[in-house]
Order: sequence, then structure tokens, then C-alpha cells
Amino acid sequence: ARIVATLLLMADARPPRGPVVVSDSEIPHPQIETFEQKLDHFNYKDQRQFAQRYFVYNASYRPGGPLFFYTGNEGPLESFYYNTGLPFDWAPSFNALIVFGEHRYYGKTLPFGNASFTKENLGYLSISQTLADYAMLVRHLQATYQLSAVVALGGSYGGMLSAWARIKYPNVFDMALAASAPIPQAVNLLEDKSTFYRSVTDSARQAQPKCPETVQRAFSDILERAKTPAGLQEISDIFQLCKLMEASEIDHFLQYVRNAWTEMAMCNYPYASSFLAPLPAWPITAACKKVLEAARPIDGLAAAVAMPYKQPNQSCFDMYKIFVECADQTGCGTGPTSKAWDYQMCTEIFYEQNTNNVTDMFPPRNWTMEQLNAYCMKHYGVKPDPVLNRLQYGGIDISKSGTKIIFSNGLLDPWHGGGYLKD
Repeated sequence: ARIVATLLLMADARPPRGPVVVSDSEIPHPQIETFEQKLDHFNYKDQRQFAQRYFVYNASYRPGGPLFFYTGNEGPLESFYYNTGLPFDWAPSFNALIVFGEHRYYGKTLPFGNASFTKENLGYLSISQTLADYAMLVRHLQATYQLSAVVALGGSYGGMLSAWARIKYPNVFDMALAASAPIPQAVNLLEDKSTFYRSVTDSARQAQPKCPETVQRAFSDILERAKTPAGLQEISDIFQLCKLMEASEIDHFLQYVRNAWTEMAMCNYPYASSFLAPLPAWPITAACKKVLEAARPIDGLAAAVAMPYKQPNQSCFDMYKIFVECADQTGCGTGPTSKAWDYQMCTEIFYEQNTNNVTDMFPPRNWTMEQLNAYCMKHYGVKPDPVLNRLQYGGIDISKSGTKIIFSNGLLDPWHGGGYLKD
């Protein structure tokens, strides 16, 4: 049950800050293979290629069994392989081959190596190209193995890709299991832009009823202290920041604090995990306990924030290295490949994320399409096309374009409010 829950509860997949931890995983190690993909599947004059990495586990496979194909998302493939237990539980019963495909521009699947993240080269990062990558890789596998059927599966953005793969290439993918796949939210169709952070707050309230109001008091204390130089020094000391925070940095600091709760909510599993960061079982419960048991709410909030951010031998917290502002208000992670997700949030995945301090426990902050467009134009010279993005890959009413797709959601997952909750 422990590893089955991983796929069903998997909420998000931002690149982890540290190395992927695999030593404690119950998942068997894979064979690591590569497949030559076209850089541009839709330009017949461009014959450039790159090596796509994929993982294979064939211990349960028997000729005539199906392929369980994981449509990799926005991070190194190890993050998903070692944190997705469902196909490994199912494979023996179905004699299935398990393959995880790495998403272009993530992990070690970099079409231009270290130069992949320049403005000129990011243009080959798109969902259409990625789905074509997966379809071509599956065709290669079908020529190599005797396969009866192909099941696409994934979590979060990977779950969206699984659904879209089934819709775009039904002749390749026979069905899809899309876990925590918030397609409506991913194209900004939710009326309540605070849905995500309301869900984070609901998880805290479910863990400890008084937790959200105590967190609100802590934030109020922070905002009051931030009005004076002495107060900024106190905040810096309480949160063990590496540098004294200045008044102009308070907005970044508030996002840094909020992001800690985001990570814990997205990894609020009933067992310890290291998916985004090393966290205990039920991290939201553990964080709320720190908030409520501290002498002051602000001290408890600081202790809670340290949970996902603390690294071995770390004496202070650099809020700029730990949290990088980007187009995605739920965070893009850190490191080079976080820029790939930032770019995707400026093209085909886009949403407004707000907090209001009424239905959620965080200080009010709005992120509008106007701000998103301005950010994207400044950094990449592009902006999302809402009309096209809502039309492609089967549109929003998937009942008209797709069949044999299972959308699963965990109610503790803060993304569940943005997905399909009814048949």
C-alpha cells in the first residue's frame, strides 16, 4: 500500500533542490537506455537529433504483456521512477514491461547540452514535441518487445501528458491513467484563483484546526516587524537567514515562506519521502505541530519553514538560492532545468495563483495574466496563447475527444481542485 499510494497521491514534480535520494527506495533499479529523437518532429528539413533517456524494468515482462509507459514530467527521470510505485505493484499480475520516458529539456535529456536553456534553443521545448517523442519511443519499444497494449501513466504534469498522449496518439496509447492532472487549472479556467492555496490551508486545518489561524498571526507579526530596521533584523534572526533582510525584500521573503508550505502540501504523504525534499510522514501535521507548540507563532512558523529547506551541515538559509521567483506561483524549483518549467509556464501551461488571507492562511498576493505576460515577455520574448492552448490536445471537454482515460485525485493534494473530479 505504501508504494501504491505514491502515484495516487503524487502532487507535483518540481526539480528537487538536492540530489535525488534512491538508497531508501523500494523500487528496483532500472536499465538506463537512450533513443535518438528528432529535434523538430514537424520540420522535415531539420534532421538534427538528440538522445532521449529512458528507464526500463523488465523483470515482470513476458512476451505478449502490456507496456506501462510513464510520461515523464518536469524534472530528472530518477525523481519519478523512484517515487512511483503503482506500475511495479501491477506489473507482475499483467506480465508488463515498465518504461519511464524522460521529458526533453529535463534531467539528462538536453537537446543542446548546457546550451539548452538559451532563448534561441528553448523554442524546441513544447508539449507537441514531447508527445511526439513519447509516441516515437513507444513505436521503438513495440518493435523491440512483443506488447499487447500500451498504458500511459503519470502524475501531475506527467498525468496531463498521459491524457494528452492518449488523445493525440490513440493508435499508440491504448489507455491512460492520469493522476493529479489539473488540466482545467493548467489553462487558467478556474474562477477561484485562490483554489490551490485554499487547499493547502484546508490540509493544515484538517491536520490541526487551529493551525491556519496561528499561521495567520505569525504572518501578521512578520509584516508588523518588517516596518522597522530592528524588526527586519529580528525576522532575519528568527528565520536564520544568511543575510540581513531589507525592506525591499519582504515580498520575496513572504513567497519563500509560502513556498515551504507549498512543498509540504504537495508531498503530504502518510510516509516519509524525499521527492522534493527530505520530509517526515504527514509533513503538514508535523509543521502545524511546530507552529502550535512554539512559544510564539512566528517561532513556530520559522521551524515549520525550515522543514523542507534544511540540508545537512547547513547553518543558515539563503532565501534566494532556496526559492527562485518565476512564472509559476507554486514554484519552479531550482537549478538549470527549473528554467525549462519557467519557459513552459510562459507558453502552454499558464494560470493565475492568488492568496487572500481569508480563505487561505497566507498574506494577500495577486498574480494576474497581465503580470504573467509582462514577466514572460521580459525573460523569453513570448507569452501564452490562451485560445490556442485551450483548443489543442482535445480541448477542455475531454469527453468529446478522449476515451479510456482515468483521472485519479487525492483530496489532500492541493492540485485536486484544478482537475476533473466528475465523470
